[in-house]
Amino acid sequence: MTNLSTQIRTRMLRKGLAVGVIAALLCLSAQGALYTFTGPFQNGGVIPDNSTIGLTDAHTLSGLTTTSRDIILTVNLSGASISDLTGYIRLGNLPSSPSVNLDQYLTDGTTSFSVDLASLRSSNPNETWTLFFADTSPGIENSLVSWSLDITAVPEPMEWALIIFFGLFAGLRGFCFIRRTRFGSGLAGTKS
Repeated sequence: MTNLSTQIRTRMLRKGLAVGVIAALLCLSAQGALYTFTGPFQNGGVIPDNSTIGLTDAHTLSGLTTTSRDIILTVNLSGASISDLTGYIRLGNLPSSPSVNLDQYLTDGTTSFSVDLASLRSSNPNETWTLFFADTSPGIENSLVSWSLDITAVPEPMEWALIIFFGLFAGLRGFCFIRRTRFGSGLAGTKS
């Protein structure tokens, strides 16, 4: 009888842990997204040479949580005079919207770079993202090949509550199993 009660407890513990693992996986739903933009871009992606008008590419994102943990911008350019460029990424449609200057990453020999947009983490990513480049020096034309935003969202408070609940549930199930295994549950038959 003792062997049977141990088997029952083991099965109950396994079922409880399986339910807990499934609940945890549901709590840890996708926490972000990768958005890749490869065109078609205005003017075929060519950044007009010796012009302040430049090239602008804008996309509106939606469906993300309102705060982000990490935002990584990756830009791929082509051309031999990348240092002729100036650029920025802006979050929002207003001139006063927050932006990050990209000039320090625009160096000859570097056609691809990634930037951690840490200053935009507290902003709502569900907005229009605008990438801008201008080439203000005469010479060789450069082009925008692609760009992407890798946004990792902060879990919502409800998700944290579910994670804490799962932790407490798993801990309680483990404690009950250990207590029953170590001290007995009273399920075993009595000997005469």
